[in-house]
Amino acid sequence: MKNILINIPNLSKEQGGVYQYSLGLLKILAKSNSEFSFFILCHSPDKDLKEIVYTTPNFDFITTKPTKYSSHLLLIYKILNRLCFTLKIKKRFIKKDLYDCIIKEYKIDIIHSPIQTIVIKDNVKNITTLHDVQELHYPQFFTSTERANRAVNYKKAVDGADAVIVSYDHVKIDIITYFNKPENKIHTVLLDMQDLWYDNIKSRNSKVLKKFNLPKKYLLYPASTWEHKNHLRLIDAIKQTNNSDINLICTGHQTNYYTQKIIPFIKELGLDYRVKFIGIVTDEELYELYHDCEAVIVPTLYEAGSFPLMESILMGIPVICSNVTSLPETIGDDRFVFNPFDVDDISNKINKIWSDEEYIKENISLLEKQAKLLKNNNAAGKICSIYENL
Repeated sequence: MKNILINIPNLSKEQGGVYQYSLGLLKILAKSNSEFSFFILCHSPDKDLKEIVYTTPNFDFITTKPTKYSSHLLLIYKILNRLCFTLKIKKRFIKKDLYDCIIKEYKIDIIHSPIQTIVIKDNVKNITTLHDVQELHYPQFFTSTERANRAVNYKKAVDGADAVIVSYDHVKIDIITYFNKPENKIHTVLLDMQDLWYDNIKSRNSKVLKKFNLPKKYLLYPASTWEHKNHLRLIDAIKQTNNSDINLICTGHQTNYYTQKIIPFIKELGLDYRVKFIGIVTDEELYELYHDCEAVIVPTLYEAGSFPLMESILMGIPVICSNVTSLPETIGDDRFVFNPFDVDDISNKINKIWSDEEYIKENISLLEKQAKLLKNNNAAGKICSIYENL
């Protein structure tokens, strides 16, 4: 039996899609009936992660603590390493970090990081998931420090990985193009969209939304307020619909961009009463928002894969989205996509999904077909095959 370390040390809901992906991966592996043993490193697991781990026989949390070194011993290591370097001796005196301790205690064979990082250790294979390389397409959305960090860390992750997992071929092509990684080491595996967060919610409860004081009818956009999520053009498109009945509710982590750009823009357009941001919500609240809204809209400029789009499809909620990356393939019909840079196009599609009954009916009919495709990708088999090959 081989032992796999799932490396998600600082996982939290603020990480948005990465959080959902990591939990989705664990749920799929939990149901795979594989012969592997999985050990999960997470310093502050939430209740959802705990539920997965505690109810799966071959899952367990890492409880190892890092070895503590005295300042005196660290100084000795430093002196000895400098001496070896000066004398051109290959030996190095290296202190053990947390991962060294984990590998030894749990006899780890593979470290799988479903986040864009890597842990390289002798005699241990490693897998990383690269969710996107957005900074190469939209460098203006990142500070110079963020671009530098991504350039260094992503290159280290890709170069050092024995296998790289991506969800979509467009990311695989980017990795081949920009990182020169051999194609046979990059694996496209879209997680099966099954056993999701909302499956545990048995019935609707409209009372959970009362505290938000929402309008009777609204569009929903669940997304953190990063610049590439394109909130400004969406808000502008709401204004251009010239329909004062159309309201917008946005959920998700609120970044500095929300304070610095989005709030002033809403005030500038005089849309305080029609556009509302309510921050991170509970699963029960988000479920009710999905089912209470008229439609979901996903105007992002770049997305490896959109969870709000896929969740809308699976729940049968009318949805329209950008014509970028994997989104057109996911929704499967160009009638329901728009150019995210074209405010007029966004506005036109909003009007249709809001009030065109035939358009809405056709949208819902399409979602049934697309949902079947999203649910069955044999992700567990593909990932376990990668483990076996390593």
